[in-house]
Amino acid sequence: MSNTYNIYRIKFEEMDGLLEKIKSVGLVEQKTQIYENYEMTFYFSENVEGNDIWWHETYKDFLNTQEKFPKNIFHFGLLICKNEDDPKEIYAISLGKSHFYLAKFIEPNFGITLAVRMGDEKTTILKKSRYFTGTKRHEVSSYENFNINSYESGESVEHLKIKASNHEVWGDKNIIFADSIQLNINKSPSELAQILNDISDTLRNEEIIKLPKLEPVNDLNLITKLDSEIIDSLHQNVSIGIEEIHVFGINISFRFHEYNYELIYRKERKQFAKLDLGNYFDMSIISDFIKDNDINSINDLYVKFKIEESGRFTQPLKEILDFYTNYENAQYFLKCGKWFKFNETFTAYLKKSLEQIPIIFGQDLIEDDFLAWKVIKENQIQNDENLTNKLTYREYYFNENLSLNNGYKLLDRQLTAIQSLDIKGNKYKVEVADLYKDNEIISVKISGKPQDLIYNIEQSKGSVELIKQGIIPFDDILESAALWLVLEKPVSSLIEINSIQFLLAVDSWKKRVEFFGLKPQIYISKHVKN
Repeated sequence: MSNTYNIYRIKFEEMDGLLEKIKSVGLVEQKTQIYENYEMTFYFSENVEGNDIWWHETYKDFLNTQEKFPKNIFHFGLLICKNEDDPKEIYAISLGKSHFYLAKFIEPNFGITLAVRMGDEKTTILKKSRYFTGTKRHEVSSYENFNINSYESGESVEHLKIKASNHEVWGDKNIIFADSIQLNINKSPSELAQILNDISDTLRNEEIIKLPKLEPVNDLNLITKLDSEIIDSLHQNVSIGIEEIHVFGINISFRFHEYNYELIYRKERKQFAKLDLGNYFDMSIISDFIKDNDINSINDLYVKFKIEESGRFTQPLKEILDFYTNYENAQYFLKCGKWFKFNETFTAYLKKSLEQIPIIFGQDLIEDDFLAWKVIKENQIQNDENLTNKLTYREYYFNENLSLNNGYKLLDRQLTAIQSLDIKGNKYKVEVADLYKDNEIISVKISGKPQDLIYNIEQSKGSVELIKQGIIPFDDILESAALWLVLEKPVSSLIEINSIQFLLAVDSWKKRVEFFGLKPQIYISKHVKN
């Protein structure tokens, strides 16, 4: 008989907390059985009160008269399996909604860690990823034929549905890997010990799939510092998102807005303040609440909400925030309330993508030459000479020099008007690019600061979109889009610019340029000062 098992790996140090949690949600200890080297104890929801059916009152005119309001009753269970040969090795098989209560006690990404050691990558039929470049944050993709190593830079895989490479051990059916592993196999619960031992053995094997993924942060001091980044951003009303897609074990859940939310400020179970949020998370209102109550720790904030299947329950606000930050030259991300960072494979995919962009080293910007030109032009302006313009900034000098001496068409300050989103509003002024030559538009930026370069990158990306979508006219042939970066420090490659945000921005620009069928290219010059 085929059975489905949803298996989690429990942190040994969290076992006491797990037992306390499952008791608090109504799971009652049942029988304990010994199979091979595993002690297995079952927990079952004996007394379930049930939850109100939210639509019953709405449609009561269509229903027969009833003596009492009906309730939805959902039983759930948990089988905890302890390895008697290695007491620190603990697994749990979740049944029903038990997976909702396990997040704090499990080894995150356990399923993904297993997948890269036992999966047959070419059999991938479903993949859920999180993105840190471009405009998309999450993506669930299904495949008929999956190309091995076809991951994107900026992508972190957190859910896979694939077959195992060893059919003799795992069978030939699809297996789901995420924080847990779900497999359908012809083994009874009394044979679970064999499955768990096979899992433990597989975890000691080398990786056979190079997957871009996130690694958990375990340094408590670092976690405290990263937590303070969240509260600082909320104090400043910086844009922070709410997770719209959650992965609970192997379950992908989408957040909807039919729930009512209440924000709670409490310490050590003592409540100090609360705020009704309605059915929408307005971060500006949350920011005001934090400032009004002088809240300094994200861990003191909770959200209470009601879901039909689960009744009322409370979650830390931290667990539902979509937040990332750059700290000491590394990028960290919040996922279900826990901190993660890029693994080496993620960085490798980013590097691989960036190395595909052709780099051309152009002429330097000599500061003394610019200053001499500026003095002459300012005198010409003062003497009211007949000039085509009165521009004296560095980028115009650099662009004009390339135009006069290297055959580039000067587009700098040639603005195109497009209609405002408000029909009654003034038109927007858009600078298409700085230079054009050989069917290529070029955006130039002179700066040593990554954030300034990122602004230029976004401008270039926007210009490409407006041209290719026909929003602004462009009569010349367009086959390529380029960035021309004039830097204060010499570099031999892009990755020498030590800013993950800059590199991710470049990669996002590259993808967008290629999406419109254009060739991306980058010029690099040095800004030579005294």
